[in-house]
Amino acid sequence: MSGYGSIRAVRDIIVSTLEKEGRNPNAYNIAGIARDAFYNRGPGWGYGAESEEKWRAAVDQHRRPVALGDLVRVKVTTKTGHTETHYGKITQFRKANGGMYRGRPVKPHSVYVELDHHTSGWLGPLAEVTPALDDFEITREWSKVHEGCMSLDSAYRCLRCGSFSYKSARVMAVHTVSNLRVRLCEECFNDDELGRLGHEILSYERTGRQTIAELTKNPELITEPSSNSRYEKSDGEMYREWADAFPWLVPAKAAELYAAWKEQTTPVAG
Repeated sequence: MSGYGSIRAVRDIIVSTLEKEGRNPNAYNIAGIARDAFYNRGPGWGYGAESEEKWRAAVDQHRRPVALGDLVRVKVTTKTGHTETHYGKITQFRKANGGMYRGRPVKPHSVYVELDHHTSGWLGPLAEVTPALDDFEITREWSKVHEGCMSLDSAYRCLRCGSFSYKSARVMAVHTVSNLRVRLCEECFNDDELGRLGHEILSYERTGRQTIAELTKNPELITEPSSNSRYEKSDGEMYREWADAFPWLVPAKAAELYAAWKEQTTPVAG
């Protein structure tokens, strides 16, 4: 291979490898990884990225740093003591003493994040900030964006403008923890949409707060027997229906008990 074909092949290998490792390729400088892991091979290098240690070094080095305006995820403790996941944009970098940097800092200590769904912003160490891109899988492959569509033309419309412009979705963003997703055209897709999807997850967390607390305290509630009544469901059935709708919110012990319960109650085919 030579020329553009070889460059494209190397890029595809890097993107594929990052995805297999559970990393979001959008959060990395692919060209930098290609340069260090493929083209600038020194003594001890195998072909491509055969050297695991050198590959790791290149990936770590070319992780894109956060910048002003970046959408990030932070943990916010409410006045009631609950911890919530919020998304917002970085508006300031701060020193350890809370002071402002004059220029663009190379290694800022803290960041100030404007939050859309909170009464105030968030100020904390840079180490406690996670780029929002880490939480989402973004794809533009047509077959994946429109997989399972049952419309006449087998294509999803853009969620924002499709109802009046009839634009087909070109981008799909999936929240990897909850599997909630949004399909948009290129014009409507931006960081704000990732934040909006993230805050949809927050609304489910808030709505299910009492259920989460109950199952954390008494995880065995999720395995209570079903009701014999056609008109009234047992508490166990209610908990299980909630768990089926929001599996990422189920406390670990309750999820474990529910999985075992399903194995015991599912009829064996044959």
